[in-house]
Amino acid sequence: MERGKEIKGVLTAQAQRPSRSLLPSGRTLLDEFLDGGLRWGELSEWGLPWGQGLRDIILWFLARSQKEAELPCWTLWVYSQSEMRVNPLAWYARGLNLDWLRFVNAEHPVKDLKPLFLSEVFRILVIDDDGRLSADDCAFLARQARRHQQAIFLLRPYHLSERRGNVWARTRINCWHDFGQQRVFAKIIKGHRPRQITWPFEKL
Repeated sequence: MERGKEIKGVLTAQAQRPSRSLLPSGRTLLDEFLDGGLRWGELSEWGLPWGQGLRDIILWFLARSQKEAELPCWTLWVYSQSEMRVNPLAWYARGLNLDWLRFVNAEHPVKDLKPLFLSEVFRILVIDDDGRLSADDCAFLARQARRHQQAIFLLRPYHLSERRGNVWARTRINCWHDFGQQRVFAKIIKGHRPRQITWPFEKL
């Protein structure tokens, strides 16, 4: 019986494989900025300082993936900040189907949750890291993304360096909120031609 469940789980995960090569956000300006969206099978890294509402940008991709999926597109959101609290109603209000979304707290995500990363059940993984991931961890995540054709988002609570950084991330993007202008900025520093866009904060 357990073997049957395992086989069924694998087949279900395989059926979730995206028919498109790109994962769009569903926001025209951002998708054009990314030449259509993020590529499946890759690790992307985002500089998203806390307290600026910037993680809503990631939710656009998750909501879009759920709308386009013929079968449940399972997403795992891993956060290492023990003080962080998830508000399900806020996520639901942003268009997320909570039935397809799971949250887990782990101080050392790759070490503590390795069986989950080795599995192909979750199509999208978001790792909200506080700086504990090593270069080896990032290399492992990039390999798993490529192997299972997953989209893995690595979120950093600070601006990414433009001179040096994570060589395993195919796309690296910094985002910030200019409170004086009440506008959000996004700047590509790796993966596409370097460029920058901005939009009103109320559009988040």
